[in-house]
Amino acid sequence: MQALLDERDYQTITEEVLKRIKEQYDLVPKNHNQIEDWVGIQEFTNCLPVKKDKEWVRMFILSLPAFESWVINLNAGQGRPARVNLTKALPWIMSHQADINWNQSLPR
Repeated sequence: MQALLDERDYQTITEEVLKRIKEQYDLVPKNHNQIEDWVGIQEFTNCLPVKKDKEWVRMFILSLPAFESWVINLNAGQGRPARVNLTKALPWIMSHQADINWNQSLPR
């Protein structure tokens, strides 16, 4: 036995399959804007509105409590590069630019 299907039949079948999948699984639509961009300290430093050395950024910016969940391996030692969530950290920097003392000196 052979069944003949037209475009409307295919559309109906597709809609029914998608409906059943959505009922069975909690699907979330893909959103490419949700992908977070993790970069090294030097790359993060290059994105800042004020030019600063990466050690200055490490000491005065990345150690702030706001950055706790946006920085990994900050003090992990050699061989474990620190990574900064650029997607979340850079907007915070831009909105708090006036609150940051950009003239602080590194301790000697």
